[in-house]
Amino acid sequence: MNLALMDKDFNIIKYIKFINLQWNRRYYEPGEFSVQLPASEYDSQAVYLFTKDRPELGLIQKREYADGYDGEVMQLSGFFYEYKLNDKITFPRFQQTGNIERLARSIVSTYKDDIPLVRLGPENSPLLGTSLTKETTGDGLATILYELLQTQELSYKLIYDYTENTMSFVVWQGKDRTQDQNVNSFVTFSEGFRNMQNEEVTIDSSNFKNYAVVVGNGKYEEGKQIVAYVDLRASSDVYKQILYVDETGSSYDSSKQTMAEYMAQLCQAGLEALAQYTDVTNVTFDTLDRGLTYMKDYDLGDKCDVVLDSIQESYTVRIIEIDEVFKEDKHTITLQFGDKVPTVYSKARR
Repeated sequence: MNLALMDKDFNIIKYIKFINLQWNRRYYEPGEFSVQLPASEYDSQAVYLFTKDRPELGLIQKREYADGYDGEVMQLSGFFYEYKLNDKITFPRFQQTGNIERLARSIVSTYKDDIPLVRLGPENSPLLGTSLTKETTGDGLATILYELLQTQELSYKLIYDYTENTMSFVVWQGKDRTQDQNVNSFVTFSEGFRNMQNEEVTIDSSNFKNYAVVVGNGKYEEGKQIVAYVDLRASSDVYKQILYVDETGSSYDSSKQTMAEYMAQLCQAGLEALAQYTDVTNVTFDTLDRGLTYMKDYDLGDKCDVVLDSIQESYTVRIIEIDEVFKEDKHTITLQFGDKVPTVYSKARR
């Protein structure tokens, strides 16, 4: 992968030779990178790390120098530019009802202030997601956007255009590549297909909740407590595991919103809270190039089928992280999946 150092004005200083590179792309949180290079390749004016081979732009936030057995080296690391939105916060209070994509765009346009280059890119047509009511005060923009969009399996990215020197904010969703659709090509990772190795599976239900009681208003002494209930169970027969969500700092004001909008606001807070208490199933493995090409047949955010014969499990899951390592002319790709949707295990799915 070709890497270049850029100065504070987004001018390319030089292309560099590196010793090793870790490029970690993420769907529901900012990605990050770490690159080690000979000290002679370093330039103190470097602020950004740029490559035409990946859609991300790196923010150089940490610089480490070492002089050891391997000579003088510099280690540069940081988050990708999506993290830059956390330089700003939602203040004064943001409160709005509408389509989730438009709410995300409104948050950025309202609070982005002087973040370099950032502007709104084109909307999706049709718009992604559904309508909701969102209230937030004092949260970092990146943090609140990822939490908001995750509730509908969406994400955002900042697309850098070197020619135009622009950074466009867009809401997006990975492609559905499962066998339950007929729009995109299928992608199945399977031990039987021999396109995966070094599998690690974590199944953890210790922190799981499927039902939220969201308490708003906070005027207990006046008997005006308002409560919303968020039920993520497939049916009422499923065992209820309850989470309490305190939204008493948010009071209903009939002059500014309807009761329906306020209840929708509480429900959204419940959804975001429950997203932190999921039945965690993480599937991680290294890919093998056997008929599937990275960034062509599958990419970050895509929903795929994963079949694990060794534990007799199969999942429909979204790629939430891609960790790439470039070292000594070798390139390894490790995928991490989340947002488990259980499917009926069958070797036939291979």
